[in-house]
Amino acid sequence: MKKLIFLIVVAMLLLCVQEKGEIRVSYQPGWHHTALFVIVEKGWDEKILGKKIELTSFPSGPPQMEAFSAKQHEIAYVGAAPPLSIFSRGFDAKIVAVANVEGSSLISTPEFEYTGPKSLEGKKIMTYPPGSIQWTVLNRWLKNNGVNAEIISVTGAAEIREALRTKSVELAFVPDPAPYIAIQEGYGKIVINSSEMMPMHPCCVLLMRGDFIRERRDLAVKFVALHIIASEYIKKEGNKEEVEQIIKKWLKIDEKVAKEFPGSTNFQTDPRNETWLNGLEELCEIQYKLGMTRDLNGNIVKLNARDIVDTTIYSEALKIVPEIKKKLGLL
Repeated sequence: MKKLIFLIVVAMLLLCVQEKGEIRVSYQPGWHHTALFVIVEKGWDEKILGKKIELTSFPSGPPQMEAFSAKQHEIAYVGAAPPLSIFSRGFDAKIVAVANVEGSSLISTPEFEYTGPKSLEGKKIMTYPPGSIQWTVLNRWLKNNGVNAEIISVTGAAEIREALRTKSVELAFVPDPAPYIAIQEGYGKIVINSSEMMPMHPCCVLLMRGDFIRERRDLAVKFVALHIIASEYIKKEGNKEEVEQIIKKWLKIDEKVAKEFPGSTNFQTDPRNETWLNGLEELCEIQYKLGMTRDLNGNIVKLNARDIVDTTIYSEALKIVPEIKKKLGLL
């Protein structure tokens, strides 16, 4: 009996620690994830969630998903493509909101003359690792245009900037704000935006582990509500200067680069949007054809977009958005 009581007390203490603990969130240092920066910078996490968000940054989606699948984080701001590989292996998680669509660009050295997709034939193009949203969209676009180019994959934007600066490569496909940094620093120019390559393509999403959704649903719903509110906040013209200062601080970018915000990034939040869902379905198809989604036995599998998205949390979050806005003094 004493042993049973001891075990019950230990279990209760562990539960209390979990409930009082921080929420671990991963992200990437680009302005696609500005909603997260606003939530933390303005202290909305502690005001509404009663908890501080513990942040971890990753240079790109694939290594971020390795950590996520190892349960190092409960929530991730990440591209829509990288989670597909862990979904295919049966990892317990769901996409619960959209962060943005579009927002990447093909850039080149200033001297390169782009006359259309065919001018890329035989060229080397540097981008993020296999499975990333940039790698996926670039592969699709090149294939659709019948272009045979060599895709060089590196971990993140820093390596790409250095390669362009030293002219090791002439071309790169990168997310905002990297194209504007290249322009500002004089070693690159924008050739074409991803909005022209794959209009309204899914980019970043809000991903949550399944156990977090089930065991801490109240927090999950409130977090999504804050994401919706922050996304609205950054799109309001009256908040532009404040948001520019926030991303300048978080991304350590020049004032002139910050002034380009939001660039080609299109901020969205609703995972129920049919256009977005169809785009996610196409990403599933592309990664299936590229052999990126495999089960634990190594067999190639095709995912269904609607199976990896949980729209119920978003619907619940919408109901409490007015109440939370009032608490934050936004109404």
